[in-house]
Amino acid sequence: MSGFVENLTDRLESILKVSEVLRFPWDLSFDLQNIEQCLGGFLAEDIISSIESPPFTRSLRDGYAVLSEDISGATSSYPVYLNLIGEIPMGKVPDKVLNPGETMAIHTGGILPKGADSVVMLEDTATSGPWIEVRKGAQRGENVIYKGEEISLGEKVLCRGDRVSFKTLGILATMGQILVPCLNLKIGIFSTGDEIMEAKTDPLPPGCIRDVNSWVLWSFLKDQGYDVTSLGIIRDTKEALQNALYEALHAFDVILISGGSSVSVRDYCSEVLETLATPGLIVRGVRMSPGKPVLIAGSLKEKKLVMGLPGHPLSCMVAAKVLLIPLLDLIAGRISKKSAFSLETTTDIIGCTGIEKFYPAALRDNRVVPILAKSGYVGALNHSDGLIRLGEEVETVRQGERVEFIPW
Repeated sequence: MSGFVENLTDRLESILKVSEVLRFPWDLSFDLQNIEQCLGGFLAEDIISSIESPPFTRSLRDGYAVLSEDISGATSSYPVYLNLIGEIPMGKVPDKVLNPGETMAIHTGGILPKGADSVVMLEDTATSGPWIEVRKGAQRGENVIYKGEEISLGEKVLCRGDRVSFKTLGILATMGQILVPCLNLKIGIFSTGDEIMEAKTDPLPPGCIRDVNSWVLWSFLKDQGYDVTSLGIIRDTKEALQNALYEALHAFDVILISGGSSVSVRDYCSEVLETLATPGLIVRGVRMSPGKPVLIAGSLKEKKLVMGLPGHPLSCMVAAKVLLIPLLDLIAGRISKKSAFSLETTTDIIGCTGIEKFYPAALRDNRVVPILAKSGYVGALNHSDGLIRLGEEVETVRQGERVEFIPW
C-alpha cells in the first residue's frame, strides 16, 4: 500500500484510461420491455425510423385548405372569395382535388387535400353563402406540417444509451415501438467496516455508525435510471471481502464498494482488486478532493467494473458524480451531455493548487453559495444543489468571480 496517496491519477485521465483498458462501450445484454414498463431505462440500441412522421401532410389549425397563390395579398379591406366545395372528415382521406379558386374546410390534424399547399385559419375568414371570405394571405406551407417533415424514413431518431423518459416515449410511440430494447446493466453495492451497522440497528453499539453510503448510492443511481441492488455490509477481513466480491461478480456487471479504500492495515480493498483477471486494479487514487482514495478495477474478459469508493458520505458522492457516472455512461455508450454552468460565487473560496477540488453548493438567485462541509457530513447533500469545481491550477476564488457549477 506504500505510495497509495503519492502516485495519484488525474480524474479525467483516470476515466479515459479505464475506458481504454476495459474497451468501453460493452456489448451488454438487453431486455425487451413493454413501453409502459421501460420508463427510466436506457436504450440498448439505436432506434431507426421505419416510417415517415407525420405519415401524411396535415393541418396545424382549424380553418380552410387553400392554394396560397389564390389568397396572396388578401386583407380585411380587400378579401378574396373562394368556392367552398366540402369538408374533410377527421381520419379520412379527402375525396376531392382542390382546384384554383376552391377551398375545403379542414380541422387540426386533418389530411391536406391534393392541390392545396397551406391552411388559412378559421378566425381569418367569414362565410358568405357558398363562398368563403378570406381576409388574410398565407405563404406556401403555412399552418401545415408536411409528410415526413419531422422524421424521415430510415432516420436515426434515438441513440443507444438514451434514457427512456417523457422526452423519448412519444418518439417510441410514434414509431409504434411498443417493445423497447433496454440495457441490462446490473449494479451491486457493498458497504465495508466493522463499525458499520444496518440502518435499522437501534440502539447503536458504542463506536459504531449506521450504514449511510449504500442508501445514498442506491437512491442516487436509482434516480439516474440504473438497476441497482444493495448487497449489505462486509466485515473488515480480506477473506470476507474477496468472497463477497467474487460471488457478486457472477450476478452484477458493476460492483461498488464503499469504504476500505484508504490507507489502513485493516483495509484490504486494493489487495483484493489486484486479484481480478486482467487488467485488475487500474487506478489507485485520484488527484481530487474530496474523493482522493478511489480505486478502480475491472476484468476485460468478463466485462466487469469494480470501484472502491471513500467511506465518508460526501467524498463518496463526489466520486460517484464525477467519476462513476461518466464511466457508466461510457459502458452504456451514452453521449454525456454537458451539465456544468459558469456562475458567480457569493463568497470567497479558499483552496490549494495541485489538486482538483469540489465543494457542495446551493443555488441562490442564479449564483452559487458554497456550503462548509467536511467529507464525513451527511446533511450537506440535502442542502446542496450541486458541486463547485476548482481546477488544479486554482487556489483562491473571490466573491463575485465565476466558478464551474455541476448540478447533482
